[in-house]
Amino acid sequence: MIEAGATYVGSRFTVEDWALDELDRVTFERCAFDEVDLTEAVLTGCRFDECDLSRVKLSSAVLTRCALLRCTIRKSVFFNARLEDCKLTGTTFDECDLRPLTVTGGDWSFVVARGAKLSGVTLAGVKLRDADLSDADLTRCDLRGADLAGAQLRQAALKGADLRGADLANVALNELDLTGVRMDLAQAALVAISYGAIVEP
Repeated sequence: MIEAGATYVGSRFTVEDWALDELDRVTFERCAFDEVDLTEAVLTGCRFDECDLSRVKLSSAVLTRCALLRCTIRKSVFFNARLEDCKLTGTTFDECDLRPLTVTGGDWSFVVARGAKLSGVTLAGVKLRDADLSDADLTRCDLRGADLAGAQLRQAALKGADLRGADLANVALNELDLTGVRMDLAQAALVAISYGAIVEP
């Protein structure tokens, strides 16, 4: 049983059953998780720092104000999980099942999610500054008001995505297929400028 407020450094957790458990303010530093079942678990204020999570089940789990910093998450399942005001700075997702996923706020700066299947996921207002979403499926994603400044979106599928109000500074807009993407007028001007147009009032 994981006690509230506990700290683990360099620990390895293999084939653990934590389904339905409640983890409160637990800190894991440089820990490894392999086939840990967190189905329907509730994690509040927990911190994972430079951890390796492989084949972890997070289906229907609820993470609130948790931090997963510079972690590597491989072949893990987030089916129907909820992430509320979580910080994932520098974390890498590799072959994870990320749908359906509910994300409310949070900081995903420098996240690496190349090729991730995120179609239909709401990421409105999420900080995705300098995130690598190359080749990701972002079709029908709600990205309204998201901070995508400096994000890499090369070859990302964006059809039906809503980018209105998102910060697209330093995004290579001229490399994107924006067919069917919803944008505001200011963003449309940025697209025109990226192709060399001179936009005048």
